[in-house]
Amino acid sequence: MTKTYNNIQDVSLKNLYKMLTLKQFQDKDHQKMIKDEINFRNNPITINELESLFKGQLVKLSKIL
Repeated sequence: MTKTYNNIQDVSLKNLYKMLTLKQFQDKDHQKMIKDEINFRNNPITINELESLFKGQLVKLSKIL
């Protein structure tokens, strides 16, 4: 992978799978980010689900603040 990406959304699905095995992406945070992106692409969510998720995060945030 010689191309440099600024956004994980620009990385092809094939390259995301490759990234899972590369040494520089073995830490917990990178692995989670890559797996989440793969999951999102393989299981797209509807607008209603996205709104519900966002509203849920706002509720959690308001309870913290």
